[in-house]
Amino acid sequence: GTVRNSHSRKFRQINRFLEFIHDVVDALPTDRTLNVVDFGCGKSYLTFATQHLLSHLLQRNCRITGLDRREDVVATCQKIVTDLQLPGLHFQTGEISGFTPECPPDLVVSLHACDTATDEALARGVAAGARLLVVSPCCHKELRPNLIPPPMLAPALKHGILLEREAEFVTDALRAALLEWAGYDTKVFEFVSPEHTAKNLMISAVKRRQRSGRDEQAARVRELASFYGVREQ
Repeated sequence: GTVRNSHSRKFRQINRFLEFIHDVVDALPTDRTLNVVDFGCGKSYLTFATQHLLSHLLQRNCRITGLDRREDVVATCQKIVTDLQLPGLHFQTGEISGFTPECPPDLVVSLHACDTATDEALARGVAAGARLLVVSPCCHKELRPNLIPPPMLAPALKHGILLEREAEFVTDALRAALLEWAGYDTKVFEFVSPEHTAKNLMISAVKRRQRSGRDEQAARVRELASFYGVREQ
């Protein structure tokens, strides 16, 4: 029950993530079992903690799936489930882009899924009609090589660190804009202090009951992408 010093920052991140889930859980259905998916779950600190929050602390019936591409990690997590006899929690091996849930997820979470895994998690959640999406992005590898800096920014973005930070900004701004276009009320904010992790951004999206203004939202997405020379991702 003692948190190792080397894991104290991760422990704080997980707890802050859980606090946010606790704050928004009322947006999820209350008349049936909740379906939750953790995409790119890795060692599944967040997955197990979410199961404890929903099942034990909030007394909600839930089915939670942790998905990761690494068979050894999934086998370890599944053994923990068996040893602790945790109901409603299971893990499986697979790619996010090819995942088809048995039941449409109500809540999709993802913590520091690398490269395009965050985008894939958001896309799968949107396609499945998830009510709530909560992700904390990791690296932003793919978009950076595609950026063509506007002339006014070119002198500044010749510096690698500034280009990296601009790529992070553009990537998450496009993610948020696309979620708005897809019918979700979206927020982007810091969920922990930068002293605990530089990867401290969170994107949350709650599905709207009615969708409107899609043409205008699509135009804003295209304008933002065009400004930075992004043609495809």
